[in-house]
Amino acid sequence: MPTRKQKRRREKDRRHEYEYVYVDEEGQEVEVDEAEADHPAPAKTAKAPAQGKAKSGGRTTREPPEPSWSRSVRRAIPWQIGILVLIVVVLRNSPLISRLLVAILYGALFVPLMYMTDRMVRNRWLKQQAAQPAKDKRSKR
Repeated sequence: MPTRKQKRRREKDRRHEYEYVYVDEEGQEVEVDEAEADHPAPAKTAKAPAQGKAKSGGRTTREPPEPSWSRSVRRAIPWQIGILVLIVVVLRNSPLISRLLVAILYGALFVPLMYMTDRMVRNRWLKQQAAQPAKDKRSKR
C-alpha cells in the first residue's frame, strides 16, 4: 500500500502535462514532431537523467578504480587475519604448525581472488560504459 508521500508524488505527476523530447549526443533536449509525440514508443521513453550518468535506480555510477596488486593485498589482509583465527580455533586437534600453514595458504589465495574480482568489476563497468551511448536516448519531460 503506498504511503501518503508516494500518493502525493503520484498525484503531482498526474497534474503536469508532459512533452516528448529527444536527448542528443551533447545532452541537449530536442523537441519531437507532433506526429511522433502522438504515438511515442513506450519501451524507449524514460525520464532524462539529472546531471551525470544515472542508473535506473537514480544513483550516479562511480568509476571503479584500476585493479592493482597493492590494493588487493590491503583488502585481503582482514580476510587473512579472519581465516587465521578461524582455522586456529576450529582445528584444535591438529598441531599448531599445520594449522598456521593451512591458514597462510588460504590467506595467500585471497590476494589473487581480490585482484580478479576488482578486474571483473572494472571490465564490466567498461562494457556498460561502451554500450550506453549506443542506446536510443528518448526522454519524457
